[in-house]
Amino acid sequence: MGNRATIEVSNDISSAAASIYLHWNGDPKDVIKAVKAAAPRMRKSDANYAMARLIGYYHNLIDGGLSLGLINTDDAHNWMTDNGHFVVNMAQGTIEQAGQTLADGIEFGEF
Repeated sequence: MGNRATIEVSNDISSAAASIYLHWNGDPKDVIKAVKAAAPRMRKSDANYAMARLIGYYHNLIDGGLSLGLINTDDAHNWMTDNGHFVVNMAQGTIEQAGQTLADGIEFGEF
């Protein structure tokens, strides 16, 4: 059991090379809170750099050596999760899940 989710980060060009796997902290409210906290450091023009910053945020949030991983984005939609797959769309400033916008107006780093 857990509170699992996967998170993909994309911009208008591509998605990051991998997705985050969370065993805990995968509730939609928690994911939205984490993305909004990390957003100023997430480089809007580069999904891989942005993903690294989001991973860094989770790394500092989650103690120990478990509950945070990376998986192939192609497999993320099929991964066993409680909360499903989230897409952080930096081009739109949104967090989406199953085609539904959960949060919008998010401003990502412009550097």
